Amino acid sequence: MVKPRLVGYDATFDRQIWILELADIHSPFVWSELQNAKFVCLSAMDASSAGTDDFSAFCSRLIDLGCAYYCAWGPDCERVHDIMDELVVGGNPPETDIGCLMTTWHAKESLTQAVDFFLNCTVPDEEFAPNGCSFGLAVVVGSVEWTSEIERHVRKATGRCLTG
Repeated sequence: MVKPRLVGYDATFDRQIWILELADIHSPFVWSELQNAKFVCLSAMDASSAGTDDFSAFCSRLIDLGCAYYCAWGPDCERVHDIMDELVVGGNPPETDIGCLMTTWHAKESLTQAVDFFLNCTVPDEEFAPNGCSFGLAVVVGSVEWTSEIERHVRKATGRCLTG
């Protein structure tokens, strides 16, 4: 089972930044360090080749773990964003709406710009995450290069060199 690893600490938001590299959208993962806390998430993936049910399961897993702010980046990221929004609202709103889980997509930005947004602009809704988010998770699906780029940028931006 794949686990995320700690790559930095953002003092501005008092937030640990973790990275999770998955071979594909179906890869199982655990994050025991989270311990029911809310977190912000950036996913970097090529969403053009997987089906809606695959992304629905992936997004549901993030919601179940405590995602409070979700950023999508990569080819067809708008679709993943929309799937997350549909899960948040549910099939019978307002009764099925889980609350104000914030979502953004970054199709027209570079990966570095999306990481900057993830690090500097992901302030969750106070009612949805009343204690804020002391964790940030960058999930990379199927790209060692994107994982390296995100990790380099997080380490540079946070000024920390951590190993996990």
